[in-house]
Amino acid sequence: MASRKGSVVNRSAAGSVTDSNRSSSTYSFGWPDDGRLGLGSALPAHIPSGGQTPSCVADPYPNFSFSFRNEDSVKAVSGGGRHTLYAMADGRVMASGWNAHGQCGIPPAKMGVPVEGTDAHGHPYKIPAGNFGVYAPQNVAGLKSGGRPVFVNCVEASDATSFALTGEGALYSWGKGKFGMLGQETDEGEDPERDEWKARLMAGPMSNPERGIGRSPVKAISAGYSHVFATLGGGRTFCWGRNHHGQLGLSEDGDGKTKLVAPWIGTPAELKWRKQEVIMKISCGHFHTTALIEVTRPDMRVEITLFAWGCPDDKRLGDCNPAMSHVPQEVHSITRMAKKQHWKFKDVEAGGAHTLLLEKYNGLVLAFGQGKYGQLGYGDVWDREEPVMVIGLRSVTDLAAGARHSLALVDRVTSSDATDGELYSFGYNNYGECGLGDTAVRLQPHKVNGLVNADVLAIAAGFKHSICITSGVAKKVRDLPEYQQYLELLRSEGMLVYDAVKTKMEAEGLNPDYLDTPDLILPGQPGIEDKPAVYEGSEPGMQYCIDTLANPDSMEVIMKQRGTYETTYRCVRCNFSHVCLACARHCHGHHPVRVNFKLRHYDDTCECCKHDVCNIRWSHIRHEFDKLALRNEDRMIAMEELQDCLEGLRDDVEERRGGLPLTTKQKEDDLKAAIDAMHERHKVKAEEQAASGSLRDQKEAEAKREEKDREAKEKKRKKMERERERAEALKRGGRVADAPDPEDSSDEEEEIRIHFKDFERWYLEYFQEEDLGEEEDEADKKQLKKG
Repeated sequence: MASRKGSVVNRSAAGSVTDSNRSSSTYSFGWPDDGRLGLGSALPAHIPSGGQTPSCVADPYPNFSFSFRNEDSVKAVSGGGRHTLYAMADGRVMASGWNAHGQCGIPPAKMGVPVEGTDAHGHPYKIPAGNFGVYAPQNVAGLKSGGRPVFVNCVEASDATSFALTGEGALYSWGKGKFGMLGQETDEGEDPERDEWKARLMAGPMSNPERGIGRSPVKAISAGYSHVFATLGGGRTFCWGRNHHGQLGLSEDGDGKTKLVAPWIGTPAELKWRKQEVIMKISCGHFHTTALIEVTRPDMRVEITLFAWGCPDDKRLGDCNPAMSHVPQEVHSITRMAKKQHWKFKDVEAGGAHTLLLEKYNGLVLAFGQGKYGQLGYGDVWDREEPVMVIGLRSVTDLAAGARHSLALVDRVTSSDATDGELYSFGYNNYGECGLGDTAVRLQPHKVNGLVNADVLAIAAGFKHSICITSGVAKKVRDLPEYQQYLELLRSEGMLVYDAVKTKMEAEGLNPDYLDTPDLILPGQPGIEDKPAVYEGSEPGMQYCIDTLANPDSMEVIMKQRGTYETTYRCVRCNFSHVCLACARHCHGHHPVRVNFKLRHYDDTCECCKHDVCNIRWSHIRHEFDKLALRNEDRMIAMEELQDCLEGLRDDVEERRGGLPLTTKQKEDDLKAAIDAMHERHKVKAEEQAASGSLRDQKEAEAKREEKDREAKEKKRKKMERERERAEALKRGGRVADAPDPEDSSDEEEEIRIHFKDFERWYLEYFQEEDLGEEEDEADKKQLKKG
């Protein structure tokens, strides 16, 4: 799982944002066990479940565990099996997560000793006895040369072994040593598979190995589950670690056949290439390896193609010969596709059992290998030997492949800075590793909307978690294009145009108060508060129970759910074995549920809807009501909007009233009578509630208070506007008529707002099986017949 480099940013004091315009630049999401997310504790109470797995962080969570001084900004990150490595701006390396083998660079905790303390958020935590987790990032020990600290540029994490690469090409290793993963020279009698908690120089300048890499500077490193590849200058490659599937690519001739050299190698051995093959990048998966190579053909054509070797299961080697999987082979299907489409590849990422390829000019993504969990992103779950195009991705600049999920960084089209990007994820998501706010498997790329207001610079994927680095810059008012023109106008023209500019801003729906506070940090941005970056909107098709959708606008969503694999849920509390994703979020959000991922049949129905306990059942009545209600924060409509709602339900009203079209006069009378009936219903309901002493529950009372606060702010704004108009009129020598102050009107009626449940009950009662009446005159009857 290769690390990713991002630009260095400055940040302010821990846990807050100051006028320095900084915010958290590191986000983690996924499985928080053992502290691999580095959030300061195992799962403090202030971290919401984020989805249907109670103990996962399914939304990107800002990492406030660092002290947020300038030197504490993160420039590179790597996710391993159960731990995470951070390369800091000042050259240090920090680590968090499982530390049973010392992979976090600190001595492993002693068994039987519980640990208690307070995390960086100020929340107390207790780590039970025998837990080896490091829950807040700690400095890695031993990264020194000649007694002085070294400057690390790149970090790499495998299953339980860690690596750090300096700018001079010196390579350090620490952690689990099984299968010779440390790659270090051993003295006589020393165990080559020992664990090492302190970082130790193993290759590069100033090292003293007699074999292996020696003093040659290392340019790049990639680590799989239990094997490692290092790339040196001139395209030389060295490898060490486990070789049981031939993932090291080392073989020897015996009896006329090639065979594996050894099941594992503890000292780096060189994997040699032909002169016409130049290594561009090597990426290690769990038990396979891929290499992007520039090949010079016999006719002197230069092509960039892919080689693969190692475990051939799940078609992770493409169309390579499985019988020769321990030897590097060209993936001919990639070569053919590149030649046919005139493509050139610039990056490769190997995941658990799949591989992602990045095209150079258009930023397209190809994938092959295991597709069981949707990690190939092409809309199905079959393993693919031939490469498939990842759906909907273009202008991709960076890739990361986890054990069963994938990440892609896409250029933000509207940005002038090519490094600013948006994050997309797809694949297995049972632990929230896709960062989409739930635990549903994604067969196609989905945008991580929680970070839509952040500029993502670098990404990394671990086995069950993901990490990303953003610019760490919180946007101010002056950064918004819609406000820049007015701020510039005020700066050039001065206070003479102050009032006119504010009036124009208000007319265009902008906040005129922002003109006075250009350096105000905009609220709601990710990373400026100690809370997850949650997307407030809802995904298309997830507003209603999927099995009740009958709206033509949502038919596309229905067809995608039918006849294919789908993530459903089993609610333990309600004893429902099949609950759709929408109901799992809205109706069972606080219930213990379990994830199912299976082929959906046409006769499958959400049991939440089937047992008539669904709170988000789709209906024509609700659809028309929500068109108006979703515009408001309280999801309710005012009495003045009732007529618009009934107009939208006109066809349904006519059907309930006998199926005949109504005359204009009847429509007007019908609407008036319906609205009067709704008023009367609210009046009776209010009297009953007043008599019983229970006006509203606490939630509705809080919503009412918020509504009053908004109304008070609106009154204040209108009052200031009238005073401004009066002042302008006096300047022109005119006179403004005195208007009554709305704040002085104490007898103003309270606005009646209607919830959908009340509206639906009233609507069905009022329009249920009622006749048109016998008061129609002959003219109306003739008009109906003509119609």
